[in-house]
Amino acid sequence: MFLEIGLLLLLVFILVYYKVTRQFGFFKERGIPYDKPSFPFGSSGPWKVFTGRESALEMENIVLQQGFQNEKVVGYFMFGQPNFLINDEELSKRILIKDFDYFVDRRPFNTNSKYGDAFMTVLTGDDWKTVRSLMSGVFTSGKLKLMSKHIIKVGENFEKHISSLAESGTEVDMKVEGGLMTLDSIATAGFGIEVNSFKERENTFRVMAMTLIGAPGYASQTAMLKLVFSSLFPTLSKYLKVQFFPGNSLDFFVDIIRKTYKQRIETGQKRNDIIDIIVDELKSQKKGEKKEVHHESEFEKDAALHTEGIANALESGFDEETILISNALLFFFAGFETTSSGFSVCCHKLALYPDVQEKVYSEMEEVIGDGSVTFDKVQELKYMDMFIQECFRFQSLVPSLERVCVKDYKIPGTDYVVPKGRIVHTYSKSLSRDKNYFKQPNEFDPENFNPENNLNKFAYQAFGQGPRNCIGMRYALLTMKISLIHMLRKHRVVRGLKTTDVLVPDVKNFNVFKDGVFVKIEKR
Repeated sequence: MFLEIGLLLLLVFILVYYKVTRQFGFFKERGIPYDKPSFPFGSSGPWKVFTGRESALEMENIVLQQGFQNEKVVGYFMFGQPNFLINDEELSKRILIKDFDYFVDRRPFNTNSKYGDAFMTVLTGDDWKTVRSLMSGVFTSGKLKLMSKHIIKVGENFEKHISSLAESGTEVDMKVEGGLMTLDSIATAGFGIEVNSFKERENTFRVMAMTLIGAPGYASQTAMLKLVFSSLFPTLSKYLKVQFFPGNSLDFFVDIIRKTYKQRIETGQKRNDIIDIIVDELKSQKKGEKKEVHHESEFEKDAALHTEGIANALESGFDEETILISNALLFFFAGFETTSSGFSVCCHKLALYPDVQEKVYSEMEEVIGDGSVTFDKVQELKYMDMFIQECFRFQSLVPSLERVCVKDYKIPGTDYVVPKGRIVHTYSKSLSRDKNYFKQPNEFDPENFNPENNLNKFAYQAFGQGPRNCIGMRYALLTMKISLIHMLRKHRVVRGLKTTDVLVPDVKNFNVFKDGVFVKIEKR
């Protein structure tokens, strides 16, 4: 009996070893410089990440530090999967923008949920183009202006909460406190639900939300394992029916959206929130209305999507309810962690650089003063814009972007060919610290984003680049600016005993900082 079990385990090991190592000669055969792999995790970056020594945000940097800093194209292995790493501005620009037709898709990911698998972020090919085209109309400046009143109302609650924190005199983790602001904003602007998490932290909406995203203290012990497994082995994940989302929390949000949608249809009530705006966009597509496209920046021009010959959302096999529910869920799922993390980084930099904080405050006083916060006034805060962008550049929350090659692609200026189906990473962290692109690349200085300094806009990739960029960028920035306004109008952020000089991502969860983001709030 023991012999049979031993032989079976040996057979399984040999099979796994073969599956992982069979492509280890991929880059050598093609003459591409690469970080040598070993069983089971692959190259040096994945080894350090999967053994808990480094954050996943450092993976590509670790690979480049193996003597490849000056290489434009490098290969590395994640388990047995060959990955291309692009370490060059021009090649990155071609992959993300100019030659986008070769790199339309992202890594396959199966949530094994009807609504999760309809997320725009996991759709591919024409299905993605169809939904992206629909959702592009949701986050225009005009639509955000309609939504802004809901976020401003939450901001007023946040200001009262900040006042109580100042009175307590305790140090607070701004990832947590900013998360309350972010969550309540999404609840009202996205789902039509008004909650006050500042007063009642364990309200049902927040508990279910934190469970859904797998936040520390709410996630199951297998949540991160499921994420990694579904990312690396999507086919096997689908076959084994690995459920990525906790069933009870997913059902909770699906039920909210479905009931709200039904109630809006029956009563004709409108709040100008995400649900209303998606429904309006669907109606517009039904009528075949053509809308003029206005690019508000070079970033948006680079993200322009050619949709000639692409069916509208309702002609492509999606039903209206699935489109609405999946994209409202994605609005929350993609927006919560990124916005709350970004806001916490801003708070950290305000505490470390009081002179910058005073400039942000002075601009607020000049533009808004004691008056009401409005969408138009928020848009006038140009120094605050520069400050937020500098926070994201300096902290580098998105060190690389990932795409899947959908047809064989010869890398310009080389003899290298990326075969169809291979994953390509474009590395941007090196661009964000390059003196050719920023005036003070190694210093925290919002003037790095002063238009007069001839900013290289491609070198800033906090929200991605090209047609697959972050469609909710404007919403995230609006929420952060409204949060900063209500926090700083009557208070200042200062260092405390727990304030660290550097924010280090947690090796177990890159959405969390190892030592928190602790600061103190003082009354002005």
